[in-house]
This record gives sequence, C-alpha cells and structure tokens, in this order.
Amino acid sequence: MIKIVGTGHILERSVRDVERFIEEEKPDIIALELDTKRFKALEKSGWRLDFSEDDINFRALLREMVGGGSLPVLLERFLALIQRDLGRKFGVHPGSEMVVAIQSARTSGRRIALIDRDIEITLNHILSIPIKEKIGLFTRSSRDLGLVGDLLGTNIDGILREENIERIMIELKKSLPALYSALVDERDRYMAHMLLRLQEKYPGESIMAIVGAGHERGIKHYLKKTDFADMEKLTELRPVSKIHLIPLLFTIIFTYILMKLEFIRIRK
Repeated sequence: MIKIVGTGHILERSVRDVERFIEEEKPDIIALELDTKRFKALEKSGWRLDFSEDDINFRALLREMVGGGSLPVLLERFLALIQRDLGRKFGVHPGSEMVVAIQSARTSGRRIALIDRDIEITLNHILSIPIKEKIGLFTRSSRDLGLVGDLLGTNIDGILREENIERIMIELKKSLPALYSALVDERDRYMAHMLLRLQEKYPGESIMAIVGAGHERGIKHYLKKTDFADMEKLTELRPVSKIHLIPLLFTIIFTYILMKLEFIRIRK
C-alpha cells in the first residue's frame, strides 16, 4: 500500500502532520521528496536548517553571477534564498518536515527511501526551457506573486487547501507549460515510478511518501499507470544555451524583490 502525504515545505502545520501521520500509520518505508545530493547535504550539516546570512546572501550571489559563476549552481542558490526567506516569514525552516520524517524513521528503525530526481537534472531541464517562456516568466512574475498573495491572505495554511493548490498548478501549466513540465510533471512521473519500484521490491510493506503538496495529485495520477517507457527522457541532460539564461536569472532576481514587497503587503 502506498500513501501520499502532501506538505508545505515552510509550514509548521506540515511538520506536526508528518509526525502525527507516521505515529498513526506506522509505515514500513518512509519515502521522501529528496535526492541523494540533498540528503547528503542535510546529513553533512548535521540536519541543520537554520541557514545564516553568511550561508546564502543575495549580494554575494549577484557578485558571483557578474563574476561568471556556474549558472545551475546560481539558480539553485537563488531558489534556496527565496525559500529561506519564505521560511523566515512564516517561522519554519524549509525542509523541516523532511528532517522530522528522517529522524522518526531512524528512531523507529523504519526504512528510508529517496524518490526525487537528481536536483542537477531538474535544474538542467528548467534552464533548457524555451527562450519564449524565459521571457514570459519575467512578464508574469508580479501577477503570479499577486495570485499567491491573494490565495494566502494572512493565513499561510490556506496554501495547502486542495482548491488553492489546483488553481496554482492549472495557472502554471497553462501559462508556462515547459517550466511546469520540468519542475512538476516530470518529477511527478519520476517519483511515481520510484514508488512503484519500491512496492515491487518490498511487496506487502506499507509505504508513506512525504512530498510537497503540489506533487500529491500528479503522483497519485501516475501511480495508476504502468507505462514508464520515457524514463530515459526524464533523466537526460539537455543542451542549454547560455545566452538564453539571462532572462531567467533576471526573472529570479525580479521575483525575489517582488516577493519582499508582497510580504510587506500581506503584513498590512
């Protein structure tokens, strides 16, 4: 049996829910929306999630970008910076629910499985989206942040409501299909495939998958399918034109600034 638990990576409620679900369900295997690289990075840090300003800094990233730093690494750090600031805003360090699940599994002797795609492949697929969508990202940033702000209001837990998740996913899929595919749909398929492989390897054992709420519906959909013939395409590295990355990086910077302004609006 496979049970999917959708969480918000920066929500205190999600941390409590993960603890409660594991205690109540007592799964044999806890599957996590993590890849090996991210798991080892967490392990190396001693499961520390409280990143300081010295760990990741907006000005330092800008200097590194101007100095010709690795673009996939820069993208990953900018995204981590945004997630860190979101966590600060709502009082929970990003990934806390994953750490709680890992600690619970180790304490109780349960098996841990890492089911997410390699982060470098996901970043490569994001960077290889068509130039039209990279430019479209810039023009949509303020509208999309406004949508999220309207859905949240002053209640961050509202983001986990199924109708809100669905609205955000539909909007992303309609306006930026290539980004949606790289960031959401491809990983839904990959994680569903990994869960089915786990089920095949450990028949009769119960599996609980802890994933972001935006992946819950897609993974459940793909678990009903048996044909994963395109798995090679999900894990291939794609060619990336460096000149096409400029709009994407500027969009991330612009989004970060808009996010700060949106937080000010929500506080009022």
